[in-house]
Amino acid sequence: MVEMRPLPSIWAFNQLLGSLSKLNQYSTVVSMYRQMMGCDDFRPDVSTLTIVIRCFCCLRNVKFGFAVLATMVKSGIPPDANVLSTLLHGLCVKGSMAAAMELFEEIVERDYPLDKITYATVINGFCKAGETRKALEVLKQMYNDERVKPDVGCFNPLIDSFCKERRIDDAVNLFHDMINHGVQPDVISYNCLVHGLCNLDRWEEAKTFLIDMLDFGVSPDVCTYNVLIDSLCKKEEPKVALSQFGSMIRKGIEPTIVTFNALIFALCNSGRWEEATKIIENMALYGISPNVVTFNTLLDARCKEGCATEAIFLVEAMLDKGVFPDPVAYDSLMCGLCHSRKLDEAKRLFDGMVSQNIFPHVRTLNIILNALSNEGMMKKAQVLFETMIDHGREVNTITYNTLIKGYCRQGEMDKAKDVFDRMTMEGALPDTISFNTLVSGYININRIDVALKLLKDMIRKGLVPDRVTRNILNSIHAYRLEACIQ
Repeated sequence: MVEMRPLPSIWAFNQLLGSLSKLNQYSTVVSMYRQMMGCDDFRPDVSTLTIVIRCFCCLRNVKFGFAVLATMVKSGIPPDANVLSTLLHGLCVKGSMAAAMELFEEIVERDYPLDKITYATVINGFCKAGETRKALEVLKQMYNDERVKPDVGCFNPLIDSFCKERRIDDAVNLFHDMINHGVQPDVISYNCLVHGLCNLDRWEEAKTFLIDMLDFGVSPDVCTYNVLIDSLCKKEEPKVALSQFGSMIRKGIEPTIVTFNALIFALCNSGRWEEATKIIENMALYGISPNVVTFNTLLDARCKEGCATEAIFLVEAMLDKGVFPDPVAYDSLMCGLCHSRKLDEAKRLFDGMVSQNIFPHVRTLNIILNALSNEGMMKKAQVLFETMIDHGREVNTITYNTLIKGYCRQGEMDKAKDVFDRMTMEGALPDTISFNTLVSGYININRIDVALKLLKDMIRKGLVPDRVTRNILNSIHAYRLEACIQ
């Protein structure tokens, strides 16, 4: 096109650049624009430059967007509200809210063109940056601007922010303020409020807004139902949740993976395993496949019911469907195997995780170590512990205490003391349980002198003796009394 003579119309160029921009080909647009600017006969108009500014902003090169704005001004092309809003959006996305506010104030003071989108862009930018107060100030400023009136897009970001900050009463007040300003709420407004109220267990108020929503002629969408179903499931009301699911289907609203996962979670938690599996079968009817969250819920349920073998089959089913277990899945399975005393399988699973550079959370690690310790498998416990340390993974005081307890049970006090000494060196400070466990271990092998020294160290470190400590002291006293009698 650039080499054609005469050049095609600016409309043709704008159509091409606009289409490429919609396909997210921002770099291509910028490159073509630069080639076009090299042609003597090329005269961009406001549409051309707006497209290019948008592309620069999407590439997070806002300063080049301002350079194009300067070109506009030099060419005698006045920027419109769309151009200025695009630059504001670019600054907001980049997180440069101070610069965005400076530009916004200049637009207002110099009476440059602006519209609802200009205000909404700044309000949304401040909300996303967590500066709700400043966003509210901009909205109030809009109230006094005779050139423009706020629409629902100016209120929704603030309502959403208030709900996320758990300031639900402020959100409700702003919602009513919006209606008082003649702005009708949309489905997003209601979804934000219903979600916020449900998160705070204010279920009755949420129901009021759902009724209000229908009275206003606003139809619930999949997000509304997902919030509703998820809330009911968390309240352990799967029967009502399933009823809402049925209502959703009857209205022709297609469920999403979020809908199904919420229902499966509720059914598994209430022990209704067969119904949960039927829900999974229904997913296929809507072209939805189980994801890692679905399988994690099923794994957790099976493991809690002591069905570790079935849980292993579930992992195989995951892999067959191309869903790879994440640390949460492995943690559930690991805990299930430990509770079922399938420790060799748990150890094999751990080794498999490490080979994939996946490591259990510290809570799970402590469960495995405790299970191995209880079975006297201290060599395996120590190897597992060292593997975590060697790979720089998190361990805590409970981890060390578990090993100390295991060695004390076997009377291997030298090893128990080594672990105890290692705690401080590796930044995990011994607590009262650490001392109590080690002291009890020394008493069991009749090393009262070492036990007393440890108790003195404990008090010197500012640790408060508990009921177990007092029982230990009583046993030392009884032991000495018995020795005197003998």
